[in-house]
Amino acid sequence: MTVMKHPHLTRVVLAWGLLSVTCALGQTQPAGGDVGGISKTGTAAEVAAAQKADAQRAKKKQTLAIVPFIGQTPAEKKLATQMRFAVAQKLSRDGRYLRQDNVEVDDAVSALQITFDDWPAPDDLQKLLTLLDKDTVILGRVVDKDATRTLTLRLYGGANGDGAKDFKLLKEASGIIPDAKESPRLAVEKLLADLVQMRFVARDVEADHSDPEVEKLFTQRPNLVLDPDFELAAKDPKNMTLNWGAILGPNRWHPPVLTLGDVDTLAEDKVAVVPKAAAGVAGAGDGVRGQVGVNNESGYCLLMRMSKDTAENNGLACESTWIPVEDGQRYRFAVRYHSNGPIPRLFLKGFAVAPDQFGDKNDPEAVRRGFYRAQILPRHPNKNWDLIEMDFTPAALEIYPDKKIQWVRIDLYIYLKPGDVFFDHAVIKNIQK
Repeated sequence: MTVMKHPHLTRVVLAWGLLSVTCALGQTQPAGGDVGGISKTGTAAEVAAAQKADAQRAKKKQTLAIVPFIGQTPAEKKLATQMRFAVAQKLSRDGRYLRQDNVEVDDAVSALQITFDDWPAPDDLQKLLTLLDKDTVILGRVVDKDATRTLTLRLYGGANGDGAKDFKLLKEASGIIPDAKESPRLAVEKLLADLVQMRFVARDVEADHSDPEVEKLFTQRPNLVLDPDFELAAKDPKNMTLNWGAILGPNRWHPPVLTLGDVDTLAEDKVAVVPKAAAGVAGAGDGVRGQVGVNNESGYCLLMRMSKDTAENNGLACESTWIPVEDGQRYRFAVRYHSNGPIPRLFLKGFAVAPDQFGDKNDPEAVRRGFYRAQILPRHPNKNWDLIEMDFTPAALEIYPDKKIQWVRIDLYIYLKPGDVFFDHAVIKNIQK
């Protein structure tokens, strides 16, 4: 099993190269073959073209280092570490930078014996910037005062590759980081937009039901999600779902199927497939528009049970296997949920053929890389089964004209408060006219 870093949190993504996936038409194929007529790894020509394009693009990128962020109190230091990680991840996805690994940056800091309890002295800062020798360097500071948390980012530049000591402070930007009850995402994105003119795609767009033709297409077209109702776990000899993978820090597993009597004994920070009756909600909600036969309490659903500690840190996730899509086509995503505490915040992540020079060209995890992410507005605890839905168009940013999105994954992510969240009937359908 292969592991790679999660693109937006300190989580990891399951490798599905050893698994079998069940297609929408009910057929079973070994991973590494074709699904929906689309190669799971890309042809040799696609792989070669992607490598060549990446090499040409890399020559045009600026080099970047993000040095440790500053905090004085224990709470500030913890938040500073989190904000540095968030900034690093967003800039890594921007496409304009070749970012130096944070561990390598920390080694340079350690070698110079520089502490980050306050803004570094000018001489220390110059030594560090010269040693790093990057086109762009970002330094941050967190201050938590009078119940207000402020993040200040400083942008330095001036390296010319020959060790010249001509670094200058180019720009500074400050902003308020919301408390733990809210996501800091928008605040960080606003700061980066100001600091480096980073553009963020509007992702929080709900479904548009105003066009009767689109509604008819959604009713008629097939669901592309594999095992959308979590029913296959009950049929699998090992009693687990192979098309969904739970993620908790470095731990990952395929959710097992439980009987109704086993639900109460399920430990915290676990994910399992359970009978719908375990949700304790009369009826099964309004269902998904255009679907037939989902308004009943029979069958199974996904249960995600989260502790207070996990809720207030990295959260808990469950991710689908690869779902074939076409770049630039319009799709609609929908899923039903019931929560007695945690906040669901769901993502749709798109992948294109983009192998590196070291990975196994036959390994889907090594050949595919994320170039698209749609983020759905957070939902709150509810008393019934409610519908989450969003229309989206998977396509890479303009800076990647050669990247075509061929697969998406559903990321069911919950955080903030402990408790249970149930998900049922995940749908992705092409609604392109």
